[in-house]
Amino acid sequence: MKKGLAAALVLILPLLVVIFVVTSEEPTSTDCVPTGGAPGSSVAQGVPAGSMSKPMRSVDAHLTSGWRTPDRPDHHGIDLAGAVGAPIFSLADGVVAAAGAATGFGQWIVIDHQMDGKMFSTVYGHMNDDGVLVGAGDQVKAGQHIANEGYNGEVSPPGPGGAHLHFEVWEGGRLTGGHDVDPMPYYQAAAEPGTAGPAPTAPTTPGPSTPSTPPGAEMAALPTTVGSEEHWQIDTVRVARAVHAKFPQLTAIGGWRPVDSFPDHPSGRAADIMIDNYSSGEGHKLGDAVKDYLWAHREYFQIEYMIWRQEYIPSDGPPNLMEDRGSPTQNHFDHVHVTTVGHGMPTAGQSYGPAPDVDGSTAPKAAGDCTIGGADLGDADLAGGTVPPEFEKWLVISAQQCREITPPLLAGQLEQESNWKPGQISPAGAAGYTQFMPETWNAFGYPVDENGNRSGPAGAGDPNDIADAVMAQGAYDCYVADYLRPLHGSGQVTGDPIDTMLAGYNAGPGAVEQYGGIPPYAETQAYVVDIRERMTRYDAALAGKN
Repeated sequence: MKKGLAAALVLILPLLVVIFVVTSEEPTSTDCVPTGGAPGSSVAQGVPAGSMSKPMRSVDAHLTSGWRTPDRPDHHGIDLAGAVGAPIFSLADGVVAAAGAATGFGQWIVIDHQMDGKMFSTVYGHMNDDGVLVGAGDQVKAGQHIANEGYNGEVSPPGPGGAHLHFEVWEGGRLTGGHDVDPMPYYQAAAEPGTAGPAPTAPTTPGPSTPSTPPGAEMAALPTTVGSEEHWQIDTVRVARAVHAKFPQLTAIGGWRPVDSFPDHPSGRAADIMIDNYSSGEGHKLGDAVKDYLWAHREYFQIEYMIWRQEYIPSDGPPNLMEDRGSPTQNHFDHVHVTTVGHGMPTAGQSYGPAPDVDGSTAPKAAGDCTIGGADLGDADLAGGTVPPEFEKWLVISAQQCREITPPLLAGQLEQESNWKPGQISPAGAAGYTQFMPETWNAFGYPVDENGNRSGPAGAGDPNDIADAVMAQGAYDCYVADYLRPLHGSGQVTGDPIDTMLAGYNAGPGAVEQYGGIPPYAETQAYVVDIRERMTRYDAALAGKN
């Protein structure tokens, strides 16, 4: 059995580089390891039932090369660069057809899958010799940790700097005469690994006695002039009805079709909310409002992911920009795509509950807006005159992204990271006001408008722009809090949830997961104490009392 070496190397890309010691301890818990998982893996694995899994966590992976691009017409897959040792996951249930040394790949894994009556293979390449965790003949599950990223074989540049996962999809089979296809549609339709939940045992029908159901009247059916509910599963019907109730100006909501490249639409789990005059400023604003409404209530609606204006938005994990597919419809500029968990087809007398935020109804906050483990900092105002005035507005706006962060906490981080100065670059390459590594900025660094709304794709913001930097800072804090919340709930991570969030900002949430709390890195431990002390100086209720 492999011990903790592979797991010790598995760290979510940190904002700051830390020195760490590899241990040889066995993982203390295997609750997240699915049946047949890699021995000794302590990485959170699995995806919701019926879902495919991204081969790498979004926060770990940076797309560096596409499928058969003009400059690489013979490139059979996509390349996802990341840290050496970052975990690699199986896209879908299947059987390992090959695992081990392969020309050009260093080490590879080939997995054969059967889905919707179609056979295809996935290929994972460039792992180091100790980075393959499965063998030929093994049965694997979607989202199972099967390998660790390496730099073996033909990589450029040679060595750790060239570490990446080469990922291929072959319809008809890689070893059985099939042909390669673009992996990106598979990648974009897949869930974040480590988000497995219990498979639904019966259709969920929120009603007045269900604690998570907001008060209010049962929603009216979708008017036939707007769309048909036929063939939709329960969660999708709920989304369509609520969106129509909230935005009655919408004229078309559809999405079901009998055949598609992916099962979302044929299975009835997906809806397309069409946006009239989508290319106008008014249409853009309406689509943003629909997306924001669904995001705010994503837990109630049981949303897996959305796509709007070429941006893939998972309910768990950071969003990312999709490749250009060539048309407004394929790029989702003229509609908001929503895929739900589903929870089965409606039965006679099915109820769907009220529409949140319509006619006085309310809904519980989604996971990203709730507290972690029951802990939060509450409301805290900035002490007057303690921060540069040009930052005040953005600290307040950014702190609204989740309950775990406040303006004083963000101020303490900003002071520690850059002392409010632009142009800072650490020896490790972390840049800007909030000291983001390039890979993390590519996932969270959005340009924003004067109200904090995203006005461009991820990675296009400026880390030396106050608004962009402070909004990205809050977004990453909230992502870390979301990532660690279920681990606190299961007891896999212990300690004060705010402290572990700060530790995750500094060292990466994967390091917190690995060690079950604040990692034993001197820099990270000092960082948590330092931010806690600094934030009291900016808190209006506490400033001057220490």
